Amino acid sequence: MVHDSGPPHNGHLVSEFDLPVDEVTCQQFVELVTKYFEGALQPRTMSQVEEHLVMCDWCVTYGEQMQATIASLRELGGEHSPEARDSVLAVLRARRADGA
Repeated sequence: MVHDSGPPHNGHLVSEFDLPVDEVTCQQFVELVTKYFEGALQPRTMSQVEEHLVMCDWCVTYGEQMQATIASLRELGGEHSPEARDSVLAVLRARRADGA
């Protein structure tokens, strides 16, 4: 499936209360992903997100990457050394610069 971020949201984040259609776009999934992982979405929105994930490999991959990031950060636990933070930020910046 081709990645389609959907219509622009004029700089405003989507909320689960103003989904204008019955389908979630990739852009909306990215904005709702944290609430999705926390189980904090309304049942209708949760269902729409899950339907989208069945059809969109890109968002499945994005969700998996987010879960891996969350798990890695949890493993750091109480470690808050500036070196670790700087290392993670450097990797993320390099990935962004490479277009990953």
